[in-house]
Parts: sequence; structure tokens; C-alpha cells
Amino acid sequence: MRPWLFILLIVAGLAQAQVDPTRPADEPLAGGGGAANDSGLQAIFIRPHGKSSAVIGGQEVRVGDKVNDKRVLRIAENEVVVQGEGGRESLRLIAAVEKVPAVKPKDARRSKRQMTGTQK
Repeated sequence: MRPWLFILLIVAGLAQAQVDPTRPADEPLAGGGGAANDSGLQAIFIRPHGKSSAVIGGQEVRVGDKVNDKRVLRIAENEVVVQGEGGRESLRLIAAVEKVPAVKPKDARRSKRQMTGTQK
């Protein structure tokens, strides 16, 4: 076999073995970081004039639609409220995050000498 043909076959085999870095993972990440949530809520699309929709379990739904024997009551920015035989349930897209304002330092006006550590 000619050496250049052998090298070409090796390079072709290596090219097929590489994984596309933009391809989604086959399995969720360990620990739940970035993985799909347990509720099946995958996306929320907020549109004007009450035409918002959500994707639950791969199915696009709007207010009034049924999914998994539950009726969609409300679609909000980060949650979808559904009602079934067991009562109302709030499906959250992301975990609840408590927002707190940043704390300003007590003395916001520090001198340049204090900031750089130099003395004159």
C-alpha cells in the first residue's frame, strides 16, 4: 500500500471519531445543572395580545389547551400554571431566584491613595 493512501485513511478515520462540540448532549448533566426540569416544561414564548405559548413534553400549548390530562390556565414569564384532578400546579422554567440589591460600600468615596495602596 502506498504511504500517502495509508495516511489518508488514518486522517479520514480520525475525522469521523471527532465529536461535534455544538451537538447537544445525549444525557443530562450530572447534578441537574442545565438539565431539563422534572415538570416537562421546556420553553416559554411570551407574545403580545395573549398569544403566549409554552413547550411541555415536546408539545406546544397555549392557555386553554390540555397536556397530560391537565388544562393550561396561565402562561407567565417563568412559569406555566396547569390544573388537573390533583389541583393546580405551577411548572417553573427555572428555579426560583431571590433577587437582592447590591450593597454599596459604607465609604464609596475612597481616595486614590487608599485604592492603590500608595502613600505620599
